[in-house]
Amino acid sequence: MFKKFNPLLKEQVLRSSTWGHHFIFLNGLLAIFIGLVYLYAAPKTDGFIPFIYLVVTWLGQLSFLAFLLFLIIFFPLTFIGSFRWYRIISTVLAIIMHVLLLVDAKLFLTIKAHLSWTVCSLMLRDLDFNTGLNFNFMYIAIFILIGLEYLFVKLSNRELYKSEDRNNHFPTVVMIIVSACFIASHGIFIWADANNYEKVTNMRSLFPAHYPMTAKSFLSNHGWIDENDRKIVLSNSSFKYPLDTIAQADPVKKNNTIMIFINGMSYSDLSQDVTPNLMESKRQYTSFENHFLPYESLEDNIFAASFGLPIQYKTRFTSHDVEPVTVDYMQKLEYIIRIFSTKPSSNTQNNIAKTLGINENRFSFKNSDAEIFENALSFIENLKPEQSYVVNINSDTLTSTELNSKQRQEKLSAIDKAFGDFIHTLNEKNLLNDAMVIITSSKANPSAVNPHATYSMSAQHVPMILMLPDNGLRGVSFFNISSHFDLVPTFAIEILGIQTPCSNYAIGNSLLKLPQRDFIISSKGASLLMILKNKVVVYRKNGKAYIDNNGQKQDTKPNLETLIRAMREINRFNG
Repeated sequence: MFKKFNPLLKEQVLRSSTWGHHFIFLNGLLAIFIGLVYLYAAPKTDGFIPFIYLVVTWLGQLSFLAFLLFLIIFFPLTFIGSFRWYRIISTVLAIIMHVLLLVDAKLFLTIKAHLSWTVCSLMLRDLDFNTGLNFNFMYIAIFILIGLEYLFVKLSNRELYKSEDRNNHFPTVVMIIVSACFIASHGIFIWADANNYEKVTNMRSLFPAHYPMTAKSFLSNHGWIDENDRKIVLSNSSFKYPLDTIAQADPVKKNNTIMIFINGMSYSDLSQDVTPNLMESKRQYTSFENHFLPYESLEDNIFAASFGLPIQYKTRFTSHDVEPVTVDYMQKLEYIIRIFSTKPSSNTQNNIAKTLGINENRFSFKNSDAEIFENALSFIENLKPEQSYVVNINSDTLTSTELNSKQRQEKLSAIDKAFGDFIHTLNEKNLLNDAMVIITSSKANPSAVNPHATYSMSAQHVPMILMLPDNGLRGVSFFNISSHFDLVPTFAIEILGIQTPCSNYAIGNSLLKLPQRDFIISSKGASLLMILKNKVVVYRKNGKAYIDNNGQKQDTKPNLETLIRAMREINRFNG
């Protein structure tokens, strides 16, 4: 025989369920109010449709989260059979949920990231909460939340004991509105995704736990469209570059620039026997002793040198034909731009031209290093005195992995001689008085790379020599850590006279104004790298970290403050 259902328990469950509906409704309104932070942090919406999508997603998503929590947590709790304990537990849970929402809102406002298992684990490891995010507002917010939840409990009690004959249509109207907003939000996103309308699709990660339906993911999974047609949408191409209008100082002297990239050369390759001319330039001019390449790939380092930005922006910039601010500004100032290089593959040539935003007719290719230096010298000598120029000389001879040690020494010595003759001739003809010369490498010595290291510091450590116009700042060595991210600000400030702070168009600084920075940001696959002078700290996707010292790996405690600083830098140009 089955026991009869306890009428008292049934009454308690019904009372708890009814009370819970009112309580969650009020908390949903509070969540929507807190969600105004996401609207404030949202990228600027240009157009009616993006604005409507932003509003309906705000109302629909946050109310949906409240409804979902009711179904998953609050409704099952009604079966505990105690109305008093149900109210106590629900109040405590509501306070916790809103605290998490406030923390998520603060994270998104600061670093454009939502709460995740990775972020939570890092915060729990940093028990001192030394995150640099300033959560002091929570001391006040928690007491306000407790007061509001107490008020919500009283209001829910009052609604529970009101006469059932009294009709209150307000909750019904609100639920209809937010439900319509939720449906409209997903409908608009499906349309935008199908039509590559990026002003809407770029806002897919704006709200917490927001996973909008997509048209192309469904169609591609069923073989209706080619996956390649989706790459622009999937690249999440929201960005703002530059962050502010580029402004030049009052008319300045238009100096010239010569950039010499001896790719495949590391710092350890310099020696008095093999590279006497480079060593002499290093002693006579300005040398940066701790210059590291952020990436292993030649093309990635060229992007870093051209834009001063991490490669997270590379696909988006090239797919949208974005030019470096310096190239755009040089064209306005009527600079003549030429690139002289040993002949690469046609594919590499196209990629580099697209990365730099320079037409391929400005490239000149020769078979030997001596020829490219001679070709560049001839070009400079034939210019009129009033013509300003930027010359880029690229040698890729040393990047070959087929060279043995003796062949490398011979090639390096030949490059050094061609370089020495080039600089000597320019000096003799006084063509360096109004020119800045940058000598470095965009690719490490392949034979020096440690295959067991996440980041091979000894190989990625490359020379950086700077010759300034009018023989300025000679015989000086800097030991602050630097990278290719610093080339764009150096050129923009020292040559073009751009006054806009370099933080508006790059993550680096002028080499002549280097701060005492702690690290350089880089990445490899899904890992974030922080390059220091003598080691690299690797943050993996799961939130764990380790120190890599040329292949010797040691687990370390993640530093959340440093990680947030790095993520803030990387995401600074995201829309």
